[in-house]
Amino acid sequence: MTPDRYQESFVVPCYFLSLGHRMRPSSFFDIAQELAVRGSTQLGSPDPVLKGRGLCWILVRNAAQFYRLPGIEEKVVLESWHSGVKGPMFTRDYRVIDASGKVVINATSSWVLMDINNRSIAKPERIFDIMSPEPQCPERALQPDAPKIFFPRDCEVEEIGAHLVTYSDLDYNQHANNAKYPHWAMDCLPVELSTQNTVTDFVINYNREALLGETIQLFRARDPEGAWYVEGRIEDLQSFICKIVFK
Repeated sequence: MTPDRYQESFVVPCYFLSLGHRMRPSSFFDIAQELAVRGSTQLGSPDPVLKGRGLCWILVRNAAQFYRLPGIEEKVVLESWHSGVKGPMFTRDYRVIDASGKVVINATSSWVLMDINNRSIAKPERIFDIMSPEPQCPERALQPDAPKIFFPRDCEVEEIGAHLVTYSDLDYNQHANNAKYPHWAMDCLPVELSTQNTVTDFVINYNREALLGETIQLFRARDPEGAWYVEGRIEDLQSFICKIVFK
């Protein structure tokens, strides 16, 4: 019988830390990606199996709430589970729990299947024989699902530079790894903001893959409530957009 979630112990490494000796919020998405890989393996649908069917997993949206950022060498428990299928999207939730049993991070993500040959979205039914569309666990870490993000109206959008997609950005699906984008976004913010304040919410949408040698133009804006938005464009097409809220 398949467990109702994937779970493992984890010690926060020093290379995940920011200047305040706490884990960078963007580093959580490195953890989430690994949990998604191990969780899909637990369910019998990892990328090597999907590749045999001409498919791969593609992350579409991510949302995380940070109640506290773990510190160096802190021991935590990581959890992740498949939380169902809605239309073309497979939902996966995540949770980080500290040694006292308190939840310090809740998160959710939305994924689709991509046909490797034509780089288009594939129907979920193509893997229902190996992975049930029913939730692995009925509990949700975050609700609702990760939302679609738009720049707020009447805000000033500032172009702040560009990022060239290089070898170190790539993963085995031959495009920029999804965990790289949150790091790029944090680098776009004023350094005094990101080093002197705490992120409470981070939502990101992935809308177009970034390939080796492509240049992503980066833009940022701030809404009246103080939330920050970072957008990446490739040839005037939106590659990603995220919303970052600070305490």
